Amino acid sequence: MTATNTTKAEGFETRRLKQAKRRAWLFRITIFFASALLATGVLVYERSNGIGEGEFQLGEPAPRSLFAPVAVTYENAEKTSELKQKAADLVPVVFSIQRDKDKEIRAKLDVFLSVLERAKITQAAGQDPGPVLSQLPFFIPDAALKTLLAFPAPDDLRKHFELLLTQSLQDGLIARAQKEELRKEGRSNVSVRSDDQPEKQVLVEKLVAAEESREAAGQMQQQMPIRGKAEREAILDLFEAVIQPNASLDLDEIQKRRKIAQDSVATLEEHIKKNELVVQRGMLVTAADKLRVDMIAKKIATKKALSRFGAVGLLVLLTYLFGFLYMLFFEPRILASVKGVLLIHTILAATLIGSRLLLCLPFGTPYLMPVALAAVLMSLLVNPRIGILTGVVMALLASAMVGFRVDILMAALFASTAGVFASLRVRKRIQFLAIGAAVGAAYFATIFSFRIFEEYSLQEALMIGLQGLGNGFLITTSLAVLLLPLLEWAFDLVTDVTLLELSDLNHPVLKRMIVEAPGTYHHSLVVSTLAESACQRIGANALLARVGCYFHDIGKIARAEYFTENLAYQKASQHEKLTPTMSCLVIMNHVKDGIELGRKYKLREPILRFIPEHQGTGVIYYFYKKALDAAEKGQPVNVEDFRYPGPKPQTRETAVAMLADSTEAASRSLKTPNPEDVRHLVRKIINEKFIDGQLDECPLTLRDLHKIQESFVQNLLAIFHTRVSYPAKPEAADRPDLFESGQHSKYRSGQ
Repeated sequence: MTATNTTKAEGFETRRLKQAKRRAWLFRITIFFASALLATGVLVYERSNGIGEGEFQLGEPAPRSLFAPVAVTYENAEKTSELKQKAADLVPVVFSIQRDKDKEIRAKLDVFLSVLERAKITQAAGQDPGPVLSQLPFFIPDAALKTLLAFPAPDDLRKHFELLLTQSLQDGLIARAQKEELRKEGRSNVSVRSDDQPEKQVLVEKLVAAEESREAAGQMQQQMPIRGKAEREAILDLFEAVIQPNASLDLDEIQKRRKIAQDSVATLEEHIKKNELVVQRGMLVTAADKLRVDMIAKKIATKKALSRFGAVGLLVLLTYLFGFLYMLFFEPRILASVKGVLLIHTILAATLIGSRLLLCLPFGTPYLMPVALAAVLMSLLVNPRIGILTGVVMALLASAMVGFRVDILMAALFASTAGVFASLRVRKRIQFLAIGAAVGAAYFATIFSFRIFEEYSLQEALMIGLQGLGNGFLITTSLAVLLLPLLEWAFDLVTDVTLLELSDLNHPVLKRMIVEAPGTYHHSLVVSTLAESACQRIGANALLARVGCYFHDIGKIARAEYFTENLAYQKASQHEKLTPTMSCLVIMNHVKDGIELGRKYKLREPILRFIPEHQGTGVIYYFYKKALDAAEKGQPVNVEDFRYPGPKPQTRETAVAMLADSTEAASRSLKTPNPEDVRHLVRKIINEKFIDGQLDECPLTLRDLHKIQESFVQNLLAIFHTRVSYPAKPEAADRPDLFESGQHSKYRSGQ
């Protein structure tokens, strides 16, 4: 049952890994296609509108007769907009009656009548009603106020006034200014709506303004039993004082209805037949003529753009496919890295977009396009082979951007190649000037030769060639210096310039190591020397190997006393108190501690790789053997418990660091470091790592291993060099006569 479960688990893990690989490849292919699509868009982009641009000017005579080369159907946006506006204008204005206003008017009336009633009582008591009347909510003339105080039947007054309000407010009252505005707009009718009655259409002349409602109220009074003229005038004065508009424009409803009316208008299409006369020579170009010309130009430009997009897209796809296949067969490790693929396409896209933007500038020319920049950055960040590949790809794409001009193709190719060669050993920022000089010289020579071939004068050829020289010095160099640290930070990479900065032994973590783990510090320096020399022999990055070895054992700082190289001669080992398994865990933890410490000090990923990969999945044999000796008879000891977690070395530099680390550690055990013993030790270490499979995942060859062995032997013999034995000198304490006779100074000076 256990075996079955194990088999199922292994099968599940295998399927999971296959699915992960498929997803990773799908992601890479998606990046390639997306980058190709972006490159195609950049290449086919043009600011030109097509035929007719600048030729047919509005209000000017047509320079030639134009017959439509294609049939065009287009939307006349201007006329459609006019129709929509007319439909919106025909929508009646909507007034909404607000019954809340009616309540406010009646509330004010109630307050007035209440104050008036109290004033009557005060007056009947023989007192002055003035203080009470001062509490009226609004003003009315004194004559009207006296008449209302003397009104014989207050209830009748309220009843008659309520009737006036009801009839006046029923159909709505608007402001006089709104009525005047409707007249100015020439509107004949409006819609009036309220919550308590159906919407109805009302003629503008029939609308009653609040300021005009007194006359209508006077006509209504003729039907009321109030006969006295003074009483009728007083009631009208009160009505005029209390009345106010209760209907206003419903802007939201108007906008909504206008939108519905506009949407109901069908789009107006116009048709131009093929070979139809669009504009005649000598005739003034009207707005309608200009629109028809522009529509024809737009269709031709669209058709041309689609045709160009398809043709250029196919060429771009072939170019990218060529690059993909090259990396698949010759640079599989870079293709397997998602970060590497993203870096390549980011640089390609940035260079293409920068070239297109430069061409759009008023002073932009094809000779100023920073095409070589991509190859230089690739050479510095990845490797020169990818730089050359990028140079070829960019040369093809740059020529497509300017109509497949041969001079641009050759100039871009030569400048990119020169830039790659000049960037092979950049270790100082001043050397970027050499890159600019190489790129500029290649541009200049190519452009100059083409112009001479085209029979330009010598002066003209020189002036045009200077543009290429300026490209190298001013554009390519400046952008390379600016973008290089940004790309290093974004993709967690290192260049030789950065490595030289990290090689400073005053780095904070190295200063900690020399104090807290001096033996490890010395060990790291020796290992870095061995690794650097070996990498120089095999053509690997010697500077990366040296810097990586400086930091490969920084994890030992946390528990320096558990590592032999940091113990004093008389001090007992800390492992005497621990079991072999526990000791093994302590030793293994220096890898995890080292990675954490490296990230704390913001070391780049290429440097951090040295920490786990210099140990690989090797066995800590000392404690494994100790565990075997301590185990009871028949009790198994699993060797996998004594292996480092890995991974195995993935690059030549980390593999050399592994071999140098093991060789340096083992060389300390040599009692007589003669050439034969040293060579035998180095060969044994390399063979053990090779047989254990620690070098299976790195690109080292057997020839490389032989060169590494010879380099290690040579350097170890230099470290273990011997000196001539000097005869022992008598101590000063054993020669008191010298001091007594004053000869000690001669003795010390060797006389």
